[in-house]
Amino acid sequence: MKMKIYAVLACAALLFSGCGHKIPKKPPAVTVNAGDASVNSTVNLSCWDNTVYLLDVTASEWIEKFGEPVYFPDGTVFEVVIPEKNAAPDKVTVTDTLIRPNGTMKYDERAAVVDITPEVSGNVISFSLDSHWATALSSDLADYEKGTAFRCFDVTCHWGDNVCVYTFCVRSDPV
Repeated sequence: MKMKIYAVLACAALLFSGCGHKIPKKPPAVTVNAGDASVNSTVNLSCWDNTVYLLDVTASEWIEKFGEPVYFPDGTVFEVVIPEKNAAPDKVTVTDTLIRPNGTMKYDERAAVVDITPEVSGNVISFSLDSHWATALSSDLADYEKGTAFRCFDVTCHWGDNVCVYTFCVRSDPV
C-alpha cells in the first residue's frame, strides 16, 4: 500500500512540476545554424522577471555590428538552438521582414512583414527560408538578381511571462 501512495505522489510531483520544463533565470544564449554555417544573432529582452525592457536591436544595428548578411538560397533550413537543457520556450513566433541593404524596412509593414510558423522540437526551433512575396513589388530590375533580397528574422520566445527576441539577418533570392 505504501508503494502505491509513493507512486501516486511521485506521478503528481512530475505532473505539477511541468515534466522537467524550466524557465531560465536569464535569457538563454542561442546559436543560429543553417546547414554547416553559423549565423550571427542578437538577443533583445522584451520582458524578463517583471521588468519591461525597451532594448531593440534593429536590422540597421545588426548590419552595423556584423556587416553585410550572408547569402542563403531558398529552401535553407534555419535552426535556432537553445543549448540550456529543458529550456524550450512555451511559445515561439517568427517574423520575416524585407529590408533594404542599410537595414531599414523596404516597404510598409503590411508588405514587408510576414509571419512564419516554426517547428519546435525540444530546444530546437526550425523554419525554412521561403521566397518573400514582397520581393515581386520592386520596379527596379536590379532587385531581381540573385542574392538581392535582404531579410531580417525575429524569433520571439516566451517562457511564461518572460519574453525575448533573437534577431538575425540574411540575404536571399527574390521571387
